[in-house]
Amino acid sequence: MSTPQILLTGATGYIGGSILALLLASNEPLLKSATITCLVRGENRVAELKAAYGDRIKPELYKDLDDIERTIEVASQHDIVINTTLGYHPQSAAALVHGLAKRKEETGKEVYLIHTSGTSNLADRPVTKTLVEDRVFDDAKDDIYSYEKERNAADPYGQRTSELGVIDAGIATAVKTLVIMSPTIYGIGTGMFNTKSIQVPMYVKAALEHGQAAVVGSGEGVWDNVHVEDLAELYKLITLMILEGNAAQIPFGTKGIIFSGNGRHSWLELAQGVADAAYDAGRIKTKEVKSVDIEEGARLLTQWFVPGGDQQLVELGLSSNSRTESNVARRLGWRPSRGKEAWERGFTEEVGRAD
Repeated sequence: MSTPQILLTGATGYIGGSILALLLASNEPLLKSATITCLVRGENRVAELKAAYGDRIKPELYKDLDDIERTIEVASQHDIVINTTLGYHPQSAAALVHGLAKRKEETGKEVYLIHTSGTSNLADRPVTKTLVEDRVFDDAKDDIYSYEKERNAADPYGQRTSELGVIDAGIATAVKTLVIMSPTIYGIGTGMFNTKSIQVPMYVKAALEHGQAAVVGSGEGVWDNVHVEDLAELYKLITLMILEGNAAQIPFGTKGIIFSGNGRHSWLELAQGVADAAYDAGRIKTKEVKSVDIEEGARLLTQWFVPGGDQQLVELGLSSNSRTESNVARRLGWRPSRGKEAWERGFTEEVGRAD
């Protein structure tokens, strides 16, 4: 029996780089003998990856996320695809499904896509008051797919559109898809390139640039969080289960949307943690967190990520409520080990390595 071929996208990114490092460091026989293909941009990155990991990886070049034909071509040579690239690009995500469908047609074997998404897909909109919800989503009980379908029909959101497109394409082509929907991810990544997350560094950057930490509105919105190394362990667990022939235990398709939270925080608590760490480091002169409206919040928090700022992003991803219970992952055997202490230490880490 031939060894299933694994493709990882986003290997130079925060999540993907951490997953790659963990998979390659594993002593599990099925991973220890595996060569992981990495779809990457840039000859220089290929050279650096090869220098670090040698024959354990097989870099495949493509232009960018819009290089759909190349994405399909590379995916069609693999049995398992772990997709960790930007979640706001529906075409590239769907291309991976179509490539896997070709593989299945050629080999007659099952193929799998593990797709990265985020819990801002489920977030309410408490600042503009267009949607205010007080619920906790349970991936073992709730119909997350139908909820997202309904939400997206009324209020399209790029990351949600990508995720739903992956699931629908998987159903249409008999490709098994699993979505790992993550909350605020924190901690220092273990990959070679980008080792920073998005949300906490956004708050840190804004505080350092403007001399004071800020929060949108009251900051009462509550989210979950997970350390990047614990998250990488979940991807490893799922990958191993597939390799070991235990995929029947994993939910796929419309039921295959699982969470990865391991802690919970309010946005005010996050902003206060940033303020305290930055003040203690002598980088700002006050521990007071100022409240700003959504327009200023978009300018302060997201302009370096989205030129001009993005009010939808700042409301859904940086000031909303999005609470989940990661029951499926735990039932599958996921055991995250980094909790409140690591979360609080993360503020000092991010301030310490911020420009």
